[in-house]
Amino acid sequence: MPGTNEAWGWHPRTLVVDNYDSYTYNLVALLTDAARAHYSSFGGSGEASIEETERRAQEHIIVIRNDEYSWETVRDSILPHVDNVVISPGPGTPARREDVGVGRDIIAHTQRDGHPVLGVCLGHQMIAHEYGAKVDQSVVPVHGQTSSIDVLDDSCLFHGIPSGFCAVRYHSLTVTHMSSSLRVLARAAGTVEHAGRMVASTDIMGIRHNTLPLWGVQFHPESVCSEHGVRLLANFAQLTRMAVGRLHVLRIPPHVQSMSVQARDQHVWERTPTEPRFSLVARRVELHGVVDAGARVFAHVHSSDWAPVWLDGSDNSGMSVLASSAHAATVRYSVHSQQVRVVRATGPGTEDTLYVQTLSEPFWTWMQRTVDATRCVDSVGPAFRCGWIGHFAYEMKDDGSDDRESESAVDAQLTFVDRCVVVEPDCAWVLALVRRAADVEHEWLDQACGFASTAEAEAWVHGQTQRVREALDVDVPDPEPLHVQMRPLMDRATYLDAIRTAQQLIAQGESYEICLTNEFQGLIAPGQMSARQAYLRMRQNNPAPFGAFIWDSSNQSGILSCSPERFQRTRVDSETEIEMKPIKGTSRREPRPFLSNEYDEWREEDERRKQELLSSVKERAENLMIVDLIRHDLNTISHSVRVERLMHIESFARVHQMVTTVRARSCAGVVECLAHCFPPGSMTGAPKTRTTQIISQLENRRRGVYSGVLGYFSTHGRSDWAVVIRTAVVADGRMSVGTGGALTILSEPKAEWAEVETKLHATMADSVSP
Repeated sequence: MPGTNEAWGWHPRTLVVDNYDSYTYNLVALLTDAARAHYSSFGGSGEASIEETERRAQEHIIVIRNDEYSWETVRDSILPHVDNVVISPGPGTPARREDVGVGRDIIAHTQRDGHPVLGVCLGHQMIAHEYGAKVDQSVVPVHGQTSSIDVLDDSCLFHGIPSGFCAVRYHSLTVTHMSSSLRVLARAAGTVEHAGRMVASTDIMGIRHNTLPLWGVQFHPESVCSEHGVRLLANFAQLTRMAVGRLHVLRIPPHVQSMSVQARDQHVWERTPTEPRFSLVARRVELHGVVDAGARVFAHVHSSDWAPVWLDGSDNSGMSVLASSAHAATVRYSVHSQQVRVVRATGPGTEDTLYVQTLSEPFWTWMQRTVDATRCVDSVGPAFRCGWIGHFAYEMKDDGSDDRESESAVDAQLTFVDRCVVVEPDCAWVLALVRRAADVEHEWLDQACGFASTAEAEAWVHGQTQRVREALDVDVPDPEPLHVQMRPLMDRATYLDAIRTAQQLIAQGESYEICLTNEFQGLIAPGQMSARQAYLRMRQNNPAPFGAFIWDSSNQSGILSCSPERFQRTRVDSETEIEMKPIKGTSRREPRPFLSNEYDEWREEDERRKQELLSSVKERAENLMIVDLIRHDLNTISHSVRVERLMHIESFARVHQMVTTVRARSCAGVVECLAHCFPPGSMTGAPKTRTTQIISQLENRRRGVYSGVLGYFSTHGRSDWAVVIRTAVVADGRMSVGTGGALTILSEPKAEWAEVETKLHATMADSVSP
C-alpha cells in the first residue's frame, strides 16, 4: 500500500454493526487504539494532548445492533456520516436473516455507494455468502485456540504483517468453497486440538472482493492472545482513505452519535451529585495473633442473632464482615413485577414495609442512585466501612423481561449495614454510621439507617468493642459432620444428553461456549441452627476468600457460600478502578496428608495435577473465551482495559483453579460497573445473549442465587462481589447446591459429569450423591 502522507491525515469514521456478540467492544477498543495512534501522529505540531487524542479517537466510532434500525434508517441517516463499516462476530449463520440483520444490506449496498466493509468472523462469512462462496460447518471447529496464520497476499489488509503470526479463532462455520469474485488472502496453518488429538487445520482466514472494497477475516484480531490487531485495523483505515479519498470531517455529527448504543447507555446512567449522608465512627482492635477471629466473633457476638450477615474470608487472606439485618433496611426486587420493596425486620418472621415502588427504569439504575445517596464522608478504616450487603440472582440478567419468573421470587436483596465488625488479618474494626444529611427521594433511609447522634454511635461502638475483645478468648468447637443425601434434578443420563445437545449447537455456530449447570437437593433440619452448623462445616472443609453466611429471618432461608471466585472489585478515587478475576479450569485436589512420610508423594501428585491443568488446551480455551468476554464487558465502560495476569493456577483446599486477572479504569459508578458485566461470563459462556437463551432451554429452571453475585457496596465507594459458586441455599428444610461447568466443542461428556461431582464434593464434603 502507498505510504501515509499529509493528504491522508484524517482518520475514517466507522460504523460498527454488533451481531449481539460478546467480543464487539474489544473490536471497538482496537479501533480506538488504531485511531489514537493515528491522531498521535497527526496532532498538528505532533504534541496533541492525551485527552485530545482520546476524544478524537472516540468521536469517530458509532455502534449499533444489527436489528435496532431498519435498513432505510441506516442507509439514509447513518451511512452518509461514516466512511467505513466493521461488522462484528456473532452467533448463528450468514444465511439466516435474523442472525445478520442490516449487515447483509450494508454489504450488498457496497456495490452502489462504495462504503468499505471489514467483516470479522460472522461478518467475514456474511461477505463470502453474499458474493457466492459456500459457508458450511467446519470439519474441525475451533474455539479459543490460537493458530498460525499464513499470509498469502500482503498487498492490502495484511500489509506489513508477517506470515505465520498467531491469532485466536472462535468459529464452527467456515468458508469451504470460494467464488470467482473473491480472493483468499490468508489461511490457517499447523494443528489444533479436536476430538482428543491434534489435527491439521487450513481453513480460510482472510478474503477480499476482487473489485469492491470488502475484506473479511475469520479469526478474531481483537482477542488478547491475537497478534497485530492494531496494525490490521490501521491497514483497513488506510484502505478506506484510498477508496474514498481525503476525509474532511473529523467527527460523526452529534445527532448521529445519539443513535448509538453508547449514547443511549450514557443517558440511562446519568447521575446527580449528592452530599455524603453519613459520618463514620470507628475503633480499631488489635488481634495479637489470634487465629480465625471472624469465627470467634460470630460465635460469641452473634450467637443469638436471628438475622446474621457474615461475609467470611475464611482462608485468612482478606477481610470478614460481621453484621445483622435485624432492624436494618433491606431492599428486595422482583424481576417479574419490577417492584422494589424496602422492609425493616422487627423480629423473626416479622417486618415493617418502609417503601414500595414499581420501577419504570432498570433496578440497577435505581440502585446506583440509592448507593450514591448513602455515601459517607472521607474516613479512615477498612475496605468495607458500612454499606449495602447482599446478592443479585442470576435472573437479574433479564431485568424487566423474564416472564418465566414467579411474582414471589426475590432476584436482588441488599441490606443496609449501618453498624458492624470488620476483621482483617491483623486487626478488627468496630464501625457505626451517624446521619448528617437527608434528601427527599430517599427519606425512608432516615427511618432505619444510621444513628441519630455521634454519642449514640460511640456508645454502641464502645459496647461492641468490649464484646469483640471477649470473643478473641472464645474457643470455637469443631462442627459435627453433616450428612445430606444430595440428589440431582437432572440425573446423569439427562445431563449427558444436555451436554451433547449443547455441543451440537456449538457445532452449528450458535455459541462458542455454554456453561451448563445442574442442581442437587437434599433435606436438612429446618431453622437457622442447622444451617449455621452446615456452614461452619463447609468453611472448615473448604476455606475460601469469599465465604458467606446470610440468614433471612423473613422466610427462614439462608445462603451458605464458600466461593473462591472474585467477580468484580472496585475502588474509587478520581476514577473507578475495577478488578475482575474469572475462574475457568478446575482440577480436583486431594487433601494434604497428616503423615509426613506421605507428604512428598502427595506434593508430587499435586504439582502434576496443577501442571496438567495449566497445559490443557481445553481448559486454556475455556479461560481465554471468558477473559475476552470480560474485556468486552469492561470495554463498554472503560478505555483502559488490561489483562495483568493471564491463566495462572490458584489452589484451594479441594480444587486447583485456572484464574486470570483483568483490570480497568472507568468514570462509571460502582453499580453501573457491576451491571455492565452481569451476569458473570464464567457462568454463562459466550456470546452471552444467545448462550443464556440456550441455557434456559437446556436447564428449564431458575438458577436463583447460584450463578449470581454476592458482596457489598461500601459507603466510601468501594465494592467487592464474588460469583456465587460452591454455595448451598437453605429454605424450608431443603438444601440445594448448584454445580456445573463450561462446555466447548472439546468437552468430553463423562469428564464433565465428573467435574460436576468434584465441585459438589468441594462444596459439601460430607454430602452423598448417587
